[in-house]
Amino acid sequence: MSLDADVAILRELPLFAAFTDDQLRLVAFSAEPIQIMPGAVLFEEGAPAVSGFLLVTGRIGLSVKGEDGPIDKGTVGPGTLLGELALVCHTVRPVTAEALESCSLRSIPRRAVRRVLTEYPDVAIAMRHHLAERLQLMTGEFEQARHALLALDEPR
Repeated sequence: MSLDADVAILRELPLFAAFTDDQLRLVAFSAEPIQIMPGAVLFEEGAPAVSGFLLVTGRIGLSVKGEDGPIDKGTVGPGTLLGELALVCHTVRPVTAEALESCSLRSIPRRAVRRVLTEYPDVAIAMRHHLAERLQLMTGEFEQARHALLALDEPR
């Protein structure tokens, strides 16, 4: 896959909405191509996260550890960015990611994204707004779940 093709995929991701084509090229150029076969684990839940992974082809299953074995958290396909938060801060993997079929990915190092954010503060501000909006939506979903759970305890 060409650098321009990788840039086109990155351009579609909301996290990179404020990036120019040249900034996306810098990120794409820094990305390492990875191929994994079905059954291969890309990363384990709880592992330190130092990069994001752009899924170019294939499908990846996500799971978390449960008392009785793995709990399925869904499947992702091409165009998915795994480990978005790892691109901007130190974190750990919240899930295990396992290839369900042959996959082509790009490992995007945090340092490449941070370089753009450092050199272009306006892009950093736009990304901060994007992440803040996502956090606000997630907080609202947690609040809805909380109310639903509390309603289960209410007498009928």
